[in-house]
Amino acid sequence: MPAHDPSQRKFTIAIIGGGFSGTALAAHLLRQSAGSVSVVVIEKHGLPGRGVAYGTQYSWHLLNVPAGNMSVYPDQPDHFLRWAQKSYDPEVGPRSFLPRRVYGQYVESVLLDAAAQGGLLWKRDEVRSIASRASGVEIKLRSGGRLLADKVVLALGNFPPSDPSLPGRDEHASPRYAPFAWSGDALVGLESAKDVLLVGSGLTAIDQVLALRAREFRGTIHILSRRGLLPHSHKASASWPLFWNANSPRTARALLRLVRRQIEDAQRQEVDWRAVIDSLRPVAARVWQSLDTKEKKRFLRHVRPYWEVHRHRIAPDIAQLIAGQLESGQIRLHAGRITRYAESPDKVDITYRKRENGENVTFAVDRVINCTGPETDCRHLDDPLIASLRSSGLVRPDPLYLGLDVSSHGAVIGVDGNASDLLYAIGPARKGNLWESTAVPEIRTQAAELAEILLIKQTQPGPLSDQWDQPEVLAAD
Repeated sequence: MPAHDPSQRKFTIAIIGGGFSGTALAAHLLRQSAGSVSVVVIEKHGLPGRGVAYGTQYSWHLLNVPAGNMSVYPDQPDHFLRWAQKSYDPEVGPRSFLPRRVYGQYVESVLLDAAAQGGLLWKRDEVRSIASRASGVEIKLRSGGRLLADKVVLALGNFPPSDPSLPGRDEHASPRYAPFAWSGDALVGLESAKDVLLVGSGLTAIDQVLALRAREFRGTIHILSRRGLLPHSHKASASWPLFWNANSPRTARALLRLVRRQIEDAQRQEVDWRAVIDSLRPVAARVWQSLDTKEKKRFLRHVRPYWEVHRHRIAPDIAQLIAGQLESGQIRLHAGRITRYAESPDKVDITYRKRENGENVTFAVDRVINCTGPETDCRHLDDPLIASLRSSGLVRPDPLYLGLDVSSHGAVIGVDGNASDLLYAIGPARKGNLWESTAVPEIRTQAAELAEILLIKQTQPGPLSDQWDQPEVLAAD
């Protein structure tokens, strides 16, 4: 390998993860720097910008946000809309809900456009550890190679869920239990099955219903969660003015009362409740940060499930399809707690205690699929990088175990309580600090702001190691 000239080395920012969060940040960095920095993205799966959400190939997996609010660039709100009209369908409008695979293509195109001036290196590999060095941050890879960067950003996305409590289930692997809904074999072999149980009733369960029907599963889909709540549908509505301010309540109970009063006022003016919820979106982080830890825990315990189904809504066409299958009995919704899981070679018997009256109900299914939400407590994650970061003291969980502990601008806080000047986070890892940190409108703002912060810090990049592992260059066609 030829020797590198340190004087020619650019300030290097490494992004671990090439899903939406990592790809959006890379695009913002390249766009804002005009190629003056080197951006290295290390991604172990798939194409740029895909991740789990946008890597799906099922056409009925639609965006949960209308096209008019899905631009990667906050300062160009119609960027995705214009791209979709040109590259997908001229008839796309601001209220259109497009297939997620199309959005994945858009995100990749944004990255390629931003990389046209150079500066982007794409590495297909997995990061196993990170260590601070005098010359920057050393990144060790699963392949055995290593990279040296000036700053590192964790764009790890969502992690698989932990197993829900299923009394009676053995821990051994079984073809009748899928611990992760998005694993490659979760739905394999179900075409002729009669009954499937989805544990969890959020967005993942909705996606699995659509995937099962796309794979021609014609049996009954049971959906079971503690409260039996399904995501609501989007609906066009007049806007509602922002009502939260510095003098608003600082308790979960009082905030809930405030929102309910606003919804009642909106209904009297024939404005849909969705407008009230949406009015809080720009200030969601400030509302969350106004609560102390005790009140945040109270919100998580009592309000969170209801907030999730009202805030994170689904496309109207999907809601209509789900409603139709509920009415016909093709989908059966259950609210309660599983008390017994009994597996035999032919089936799984599920017993649950109904939430409404405590009655025990038993039914049999051919497979159980875990559709609960992603694991956020880093103490429970089976991930080599997170384990390494924790053991080295570079990261710690946030006080509520919703993600990593980070500063207001995304710098990761270590076990010593100090914010790092080398390691940052973007996306779901910042949920504990920001609460709303999983959807495109929030993450694109994080990406723009973090890019600006990182570029301000490009002062004296350390020398490039002569053992720099050469990534493949991602270039436009």
